[in-house]
Amino acid sequence: MGKRTKMKLTRAEKQEAMVGYAFVLPYLIAFIIFTGIPFISAFLMSFVNMKFISRLDNLKFVGLDNFIRIFTTRTVYEALGRTVLYSVIYVPVIMVVSFVLAYLLNKGVHAVKPIRSMVFLPYVSNMIAVAIVWQIMLGPRGPLYMIQKMFGAEEPLIPLLSPTWALPAVVLISVWKSIGLNFLTYLGALQGVSQDLIEAAQIDGANKWQQIKNVVIPSVSPTTFFLVISSVITSLQNFTVIQGLTGGGPGESTWVMSLSIYNYAFTKFDTSFAAAQALLMFAVVMVITLIQWRGQKKWVNY
Repeated sequence: MGKRTKMKLTRAEKQEAMVGYAFVLPYLIAFIIFTGIPFISAFLMSFVNMKFISRLDNLKFVGLDNFIRIFTTRTVYEALGRTVLYSVIYVPVIMVVSFVLAYLLNKGVHAVKPIRSMVFLPYVSNMIAVAIVWQIMLGPRGPLYMIQKMFGAEEPLIPLLSPTWALPAVVLISVWKSIGLNFLTYLGALQGVSQDLIEAAQIDGANKWQQIKNVVIPSVSPTTFFLVISSVITSLQNFTVIQGLTGGGPGESTWVMSLSIYNYAFTKFDTSFAAAQALLMFAVVMVITLIQWRGQKKWVNY
């Protein structure tokens, strides 16, 4: 049978295609309304001098002034630095801890199902409720404070009230809150690792660490690639956890870009400047994703 360069779709294939489009269409419409239109609006607003309560006839094109202003406004560029620091701590910690937990449970321990549920439970818990619990636990009369007093500390550390330790404390709480999804994703990937490869490594004399390094980690590298990108994005969506725990304090020690965007948009009503900050964060995520996408060829094994 000769090769045909042009093929006409049969009636059944056309119907199947229509069904596929019907399933995709609601998501596409919702995406355009709730993501596409706001993104285009934010892009346009970042190049004008729009205020939340200003008249439209007072709008003026200002070019890149709003973006330049980001790096000339101390509170904003310092917030950008804290956001980067937040991500630098958050991403490695959540990746390593979730992999270790998944590996240990995948090897087989007692009460796997209850442990799996306990690890995942914080992920589906309300962030404000979580923040209140942690504020009590780490507060002036919480368990951490009492333990320090019991061991003779004259001035016990209160992490959420310390300019030095507030940001790391918030990051670790955020890791605890979000680790469930990474953990379950890794657990599913580890269950698909070929036992033949592990047994071959054992026969060759590889110890446990060598098996993990040379067999397990390369086998789950596509999952790692996906989780690194999603974790970077999650680390930048930190408004709720910081607002709930510290409100950006003490001082400005946990004041990050998400709080800055909210503050300029809904407190100072400087809509265009807030839009410029949001677009900068979008650009940062895009650059990081593109770098990872290009670099995956060197370390991702499909």
